[in-house]
Amino acid sequence: MEKEIYEIEINETGKFLERPNRFICEAELSDGKIVTAHVHDSGRIKELLYKGNSVSLRKAKDTSKRKTEWDLISAKAEDGEDILLNSSFHRYISENILRDGEISPLGNADNVKAEVKYGHSRLDYLLEKDGEKIWIEVKGVSLSENKHAVFPDAPSTRACKHLETLMELKEKGDRAGVLLLIFRDSNDFSPNFKTDPDFSELFYKAIEKGVEIYPVQLKLKNGKIYYTDKKINITFLCSNKEK
Repeated sequence: MEKEIYEIEINETGKFLERPNRFICEAELSDGKIVTAHVHDSGRIKELLYKGNSVSLRKAKDTSKRKTEWDLISAKAEDGEDILLNSSFHRYISENILRDGEISPLGNADNVKAEVKYGHSRLDYLLEKDGEKIWIEVKGVSLSENKHAVFPDAPSTRACKHLETLMELKEKGDRAGVLLLIFRDSNDFSPNFKTDPDFSELFYKAIEKGVEIYPVQLKLKNGKIYYTDKKINITFLCSNKEK
């Protein structure tokens, strides 16, 4: 099954030139004009953001409170697949999934509340279903090699903190889970030990503690995000060696 769940406005395509820092990049539009675009992704993404690669951009509607007129939306993979690189859309995509009982890995929820504070953490969602509380954190995954998706592509203390909070909530008696938005066609997923061993160890510890992991395969085509019901397996690795 393939189902459209969100649409992103794309105004231009161009060529990636360079990324002076993690927040901005330079791109050449189809008419040859050089523009600066905001990069809403803290990952390195070097396998997609390299000189000459094809990217898509959206022009900002209000530039009064920002320094750039453009937003980077996506980049082409070597096989031509268009990969979403703008994490500002993760909230809308994930909420559309969780509110749709047909495609949500949690089925029909009685209530879905976004951006819920717990202690010193703020988690993406709190769902209520059949009298249970289900806490959900969302992670976007754009890095995949040979159809093996990994996260993160840069060390993330924030992601580690989220896993620790989810384990704490699980120990208190609530349900807790991670929704993985997989933006490149993949067969399986594992945490990226090479990049972030701390997150990787916590990821498997969280599974052992009962934290639920839900990888969801998504596709970007012509500015539209599609959910697919492809099954993505969790691969159990330890220091890049199978357990």
